[in-house]
Amino acid sequence: MASVVERSDQYANFLVAPLPAGQGVCQVCHGPANQGFRTCWRCGRAAQQLGTGAADAVVPISLAPKHGQYANELWRYKNTQGHQRQYFQTGLTAVLWRFLALHEACVAEHCTVPGFDVVTIVPSTSGRSVHPLRDMVAEISGVTRRRYRDLLTPTQNAQALGREASPARYSSGALENGEAVLLIDDTWTTGGHAQSAAAALKAAGAGRVAVVVLGRHLNGTYGDTAAHIEQARMRRYDWKVCVLRDGPHG
Repeated sequence: MASVVERSDQYANFLVAPLPAGQGVCQVCHGPANQGFRTCWRCGRAAQQLGTGAADAVVPISLAPKHGQYANELWRYKNTQGHQRQYFQTGLTAVLWRFLALHEACVAEHCTVPGFDVVTIVPSTSGRSVHPLRDMVAEISGVTRRRYRDLLTPTQNAQALGREASPARYSSGALENGEAVLLIDDTWTTGGHAQSAAAALKAAGAGRVAVVVLGRHLNGTYGDTAAHIEQARMRRYDWKVCVLRDGPHG
């Protein structure tokens, strides 16, 4: 059986390092932002809607350009069955496992906490009974499974909210001691689901909430997104680099 490093190394040719926050780069999701703005429109709207309920950090492991190999795998791991699903699931788990082993401490430091007490996932609102992301985080990944808790449940009107960030999208189990929560999601497109989940966790008593997302989905046909993707691709993916710090570490 391949090790976590060996399995995740297979992704080296198509992972795309997110650009650090700065001019033209959203300080929240690390997608494109209009010149003169610190966030993209969606992240700015989520901040207005949720206030302190929004996530304290959003850390994409890689960009996932539409129609690219990584975006394809993020779709196939939950929309195929049998050996195909298992193959993509184990590969993406290795990506998550390796990244967190190297950089979870960076995320905690960014959130000014010594570590994350609880790990949970953003659940599906599409009626999927068992989400493969849960198996990855709760059963397979050695750096998360001992801290995993099933906390979030979609509310009855979750789907009607569309892509809006709303504290009404999910309900959460109680977090009575102000636990710091590491919230895992597979794909960030607008961020509405992940930010809604963060708000529900905080309403239930969580302290700091950080979102680590496997892929920041981007559509290269929209606005200046193609240029953003090409700029990111110029930075060779390095496992020792995360978007929160400049240069190799971990």
